[in-house]
Amino acid sequence: MSRLPSLQNVFNAIQKTILRFPLEIIAAISGTIFAIILNEINYNNPNREFYQKAIMSSSLCLVLFLSVSLFFLSSNKNKILRFISSIILGSLIVAFIFSFKDDITETEFQQFFVLNIALHLLVSFAGFLPKKYNQDEFWEFNKQLFLRILTSGLYSVVLYCGLALAILAVEKLFKFDFYDNIYLYIFLVIAGIFNTIFFLNGVPDIDDEIPLELNYPKGLKNFTQYVLLPLITLYLVILICYEAKILITLSLPVGWVSYLVLAFAITGILSFLLVHPIANESGNLWMRTYNRWFYFLLIPLLTLLFWAILYRINLYGFTHERYYVLLLSIWLAVVVAYFLIQKHPKIKFIPISMCIAGLFSIVGPQSANSVSKYSQLSRFESYMQKDKKTKLTFEEEQELSSIVYFLDRNYGFEVLLPYANKKLDALYKKDKDPGSHQIMESLGFEYRSEYDRKDDLNDSFSYYFYERNDNAVENIHGYDFSFTIYNSISFDCKDCITIDNTAYSLFSEQKKYDRNLKINEDIIPLKIDDFVNSNSNFKSRNNSDNSAVKINQKIENSKYNILLTYISANGKIENNKKILENYQIKVMIGIKK
Repeated sequence: MSRLPSLQNVFNAIQKTILRFPLEIIAAISGTIFAIILNEINYNNPNREFYQKAIMSSSLCLVLFLSVSLFFLSSNKNKILRFISSIILGSLIVAFIFSFKDDITETEFQQFFVLNIALHLLVSFAGFLPKKYNQDEFWEFNKQLFLRILTSGLYSVVLYCGLALAILAVEKLFKFDFYDNIYLYIFLVIAGIFNTIFFLNGVPDIDDEIPLELNYPKGLKNFTQYVLLPLITLYLVILICYEAKILITLSLPVGWVSYLVLAFAITGILSFLLVHPIANESGNLWMRTYNRWFYFLLIPLLTLLFWAILYRINLYGFTHERYYVLLLSIWLAVVVAYFLIQKHPKIKFIPISMCIAGLFSIVGPQSANSVSKYSQLSRFESYMQKDKKTKLTFEEEQELSSIVYFLDRNYGFEVLLPYANKKLDALYKKDKDPGSHQIMESLGFEYRSEYDRKDDLNDSFSYYFYERNDNAVENIHGYDFSFTIYNSISFDCKDCITIDNTAYSLFSEQKKYDRNLKINEDIIPLKIDDFVNSNSNFKSRNNSDNSAVKINQKIENSKYNILLTYISANGKIENNKKILENYQIKVMIGIKK
């Protein structure tokens, strides 16, 4: 009769895991504490960025420490050396993360993501670097790691749901009020600490004396053989047919075909890794044959992949996305060549080569960040030189707008200054973060978004005022009350405000050609349409951005001073006349004494 595990056994397992992976547990606990503190502090707290970077550092150090531990445990080297190596490498990780800007950019998040993947790949082979390579043991080790990840996730989800329901039951049945964030903190503790300890407890030992024995699950073979491989074959046929179509019609490949080829090729390689241990068995000869031909069939698809990505790089230069597509294409070509040339290829080549490629792309002059930056700066400089000779076309202005937006978003306004022929110096003194629209205006161009079309250049107009400083204090001296009107909504307020013992009723409704404002018995024409047509700041949709321009209209009669502040306005242009379709206007009224 089986018995439930005693608490002593659970504590023994936890103690064993902590003694085996102490630094990993410390990193997990630290990351969890930082996450809880981050949730507690105010959004405007100056230390918020510190805790965000501390969480990122903890997550990376956890994976790095595990890789270092597996390497030293496998080689049976001194524990002190293991801990010193972990701390030195961990310090480099922390220094790298804390070199990020206070407001972490999309590019820096991308670097963090790639480094995270590279370190996870390092875990898969770190324990096999100091020992004689055994293909079956390597496959079994990674299979157990993968299953342990799934098991840890399942246990964590079930535990969290059980505890959350228990807390909910106590709240409802006993009218007990728990702390507001109790559910979030339970989730963080389970995901950060319990899940990590449970996973680390199942990390298999890598020992020369007692190697891991291959234990291939039959269900995995059936899943790969009857589900994954047929799907891969289907996509292979589709892609080869598409390539044949390109050759016959002499057309260019669509941009996203690169992602499709990469996803197909990587999925196919991983599928063959799943059946690798049994591919050489007598009953599975077709698997080995299919595997061999799969790499040959990838060659024409690699040609298509390089054609598609190099064509776009030639047209538009490097961005981070194109850099990684090209890098993965090169990595894939190397893997295909390796498996075709080697008679007995080692599957560890796949994670090792991908890990190296990932680390290669993170820092240095060859990194995604540096290559993309200098590629786009070179294109920006070429447009500045071209503008000296000829006026840029609509398409060129649109392309230049895209370059400016990319550089400003990822590297800041300052990187453009040395290449702009002093056109941006005045703007930089005025505003250190002006935005792409104002940069283009200062350069003497119109900002064109990727959605703008030349044929629709002057058929509509649009205005939206964006208040850059939410904390600005506005002087409303001379005005007594305010409200907002919309084109589609009538404003009707009877005796809505009393000033100096006089009640004021307000009514305003959009008419066919204009809108009036009725204050008690006084009717005041607002002449919104006339004002919009006479004001040049209401520009066509494809014209330069005017969101930083505040548009006010003043109206005065014997009793009232009225100020209309336009928040938004848009419509169409017919015969050079603007026809309002939608607007939102803030109305401020001052009563003359």
